[in-house]
Amino acid sequence: MIRVIGVGSPFGADRLGWLAIDYLESRSLPDCELIKLDRPGPALLDYFRGKAQVVLIDAVRLADSPGGVALFQAAELERLKGLTSSHGLGVAEAVGLAAQLGELPERLCLIGIQAGEDLSQIPPLDAPALETLVRRLL
Repeated sequence: MIRVIGVGSPFGADRLGWLAIDYLESRSLPDCELIKLDRPGPALLDYFRGKAQVVLIDAVRLADSPGGVALFQAAELERLKGLTSSHGLGVAEAVGLAAQLGELPERLCLIGIQAGEDLSQIPPLDAPALETLVRRLL
């Protein structure tokens, strides 16, 4: 079973990871455990243990159109440090810590949802693209 974790908070565009999980819950995905976490920081590592595959979903700030989705493999997350979190230890940093401790799942990736420039606003989620990516990973 794949664990899909939407990371976020109740504030602005940081809700995108949670909104993605809300959408995926309505899609009847097979063999998929859906979880929402509020700014987990290093506690994210607890959700990696015992799982062969984990998909993280979080807001990112890149040059793509707001609400668009992009897939990043674990090795690519290093370049996202500081971009995936507006609070403390972000997803990229937590993944880096897990790698140093030898606690990464066998397969780990991040679906980044472009937050846009104004982080106080939630852009419309490209839900069909999100679902296509998740189904491809299943």
